[in-house]
Amino acid sequence: MEAYKIKGEEDIPTVILDRENNVFEISGRSLPESSVMFFKPILNWLDEYKHNPLPRTEFVFNMSYYNTSTAKQILEILLRLEDIYSTGHDVRVTWIYESGDIDMEDAGVEYARIVNVPIIMTTAEVALQQKKDEQTKGNPKNGIEFQKNETFIVTISRELGAGGRVVGRLLAERLRINYFDYAVIEALTNQYDKDTDIVEKVNKDQKNSWWSGIRDLIKTNIGKKEQSETSVAPLSDKQQEILNRIARNESCIVAGQSAFYIFRDYPNHINIFICASDENRIAKLMTREGISREEAIEIINRVSMERDMYVVENTGMPRHDTRNYDLVINMDNISEEDAVNIIISYIETRKKYFALLVDND
Repeated sequence: MEAYKIKGEEDIPTVILDRENNVFEISGRSLPESSVMFFKPILNWLDEYKHNPLPRTEFVFNMSYYNTSTAKQILEILLRLEDIYSTGHDVRVTWIYESGDIDMEDAGVEYARIVNVPIIMTTAEVALQQKKDEQTKGNPKNGIEFQKNETFIVTISRELGAGGRVVGRLLAERLRINYFDYAVIEALTNQYDKDTDIVEKVNKDQKNSWWSGIRDLIKTNIGKKEQSETSVAPLSDKQQEILNRIARNESCIVAGQSAFYIFRDYPNHINIFICASDENRIAKLMTREGISREEAIEIINRVSMERDMYVVENTGMPRHDTRNYDLVINMDNISEEDAVNIIISYIETRKKYFALLVDND
């Protein structure tokens, strides 16, 4: 099919949709007078491409800024890529943002929660270096490639304000697997709250793209703040049933909820603990929640006590006992991306010792 290209201008992004050369990229600023009209031929092109996609589609978003109406069109693009991915084709989306551009980084993370297609987050600097490596070595390394018959679980326990939730989400994107924290698990439970046999319902929906149900719940809330980490809510029996069902059917990352204990009998699991100094945690909480130092200290002390009690009551083990974990990372003086690289390096080392869970379907 014929390539579709647009040369970018001040408020119009550069667009390259080139099947022959396997180049799919949208970059720059997007503030067209009518986003619907601007993106209509792009969506039409993808609708045609869906009928005969390449075995592997690598789509790059390298946006510096876009308006709200463009955000909706980007979601439409991702949903079409999801359609391709759901048919068994290999699809990878790379979301590039400038280092320090929190808004653009958060936007990519939100999209990753909405669509069932792998989205890899990376900074412009890292993307440039990877491109150079590809040109010189011909073998870029963007993350771990696990075989489909390898199912594994990464659990992430964390101290409030240490950045564990962000690390978990970034890691999920790099590994191209789903991420579950209490907010997502609760949403999934509410989706099936009226069902009498929750396990049977989830198992049935997994055969028919069950994740789309949660995607629909989330996609209308792009940009809204996630449930605060400053409360401790234990998992109900129903939620634990759902979580166990998910883990038996797909690789995933689970944050909090004493997951290190819940999945202790699973053959392929790695338990991570993310911590940081009190001062760094206080400073991060002050910035994130817009509160005073005294308020931040009070919240950290309260949540830490509640989490300690919750873990002891449900596992009989102290939360800070390092014997519960395979890897403990102190976030002082390192970024979330650094932590992800450390975890991936550790997983690469451990991967050869994993027992293989063969999919007989």
